[in-house]
Order: sequence, then structure tokens, then C-alpha cells
Amino acid sequence: MKIDLKWDKPIRLKEGSKQNQIYSVRGLDRIPKKAGVYIFARTFGKFTEPLYVGQALKLRNRIDGQLNNVRLMMGVKNAQAGRRILLVAHLKLHPGQQKGKVLDIVESALIKHALAGGSELLNKQGVKTRVHVIRSEGNTSSKKVAPLRMLVERR
Repeated sequence: MKIDLKWDKPIRLKEGSKQNQIYSVRGLDRIPKKAGVYIFARTFGKFTEPLYVGQALKLRNRIDGQLNNVRLMMGVKNAQAGRRILLVAHLKLHPGQQKGKVLDIVESALIKHALAGGSELLNKQGVKTRVHVIRSEGNTSSKKVAPLRMLVERR
């Protein structure tokens, strides 16, 4: 299946105490009410690390709700140093594709990619996802298929 996403420019999370929130987003109304995925992340230098990956049938509504999720936002706030950002992508569906199924595939792929890259993601409850840590030693060829350190979500 071919899946296409259109990523918008990163949105900086602002301190949100004036709105009785931990973080707020300026320009929330510019986020489309379309199906897609979103990532709360931190940046430092040229590095971006995902903190939470989510999906929504209506991105703007879901992100607005997540900004009011105290446990999740405290998890984002308590992550390692860096500027907090929001990354948003909406789906570009092809004929015959079902939004729900495509969203599940994309969200799962983004989570697996983040975990494989060593990111410690927050789950729906705002706590770190429980993972197995796999460490590898070996030759140059094995390092190409099995990195020195991998995180895999516990089920």
C-alpha cells in the first residue's frame, strides 16, 4: 500500500499558564480538521526527538484535547532539555484507502521507528512506554541490520 503524508511546519509549544494549560499552541485554528498524525517532540540543535506520537480523524480537535491532558503535557514538560514542538501531518488518501486503517499503519510505523531509534516515548497515560532494551555486539555486517541498542515496546 502506498501512503502519503503532508507534514506542516513545526509548531513551537508555548508556556500556557495564561490559558490554564501547561503548553499552548499559537495558531491552533490553522491546524486542519483532517485525518492525520501528530508528534509532540523536543529539539536541540539539529536533533529532533519524538516524545509522543498520536493519530486523529480531526487533527485540530484531538491536539486541542491533548493540550488539556495534564498527565501527557507534564510528561512532555519533564522530558530532557530542549525546545518543545508539535509536528503535524495530514493524510493524502488514495482511492479505496480507509482512514482508520491508514492512520493505524502510520502511527504504528512512527512509534516503531522512534523506539528503534532509541527514543523513550510517552504513552496515552503520559508515562514512558515500557520497553525491552536489546543490546548487540558483533561485526560490521551485523551492525548494519541490528544496531548496538534498540528499544522494543513491551506488550
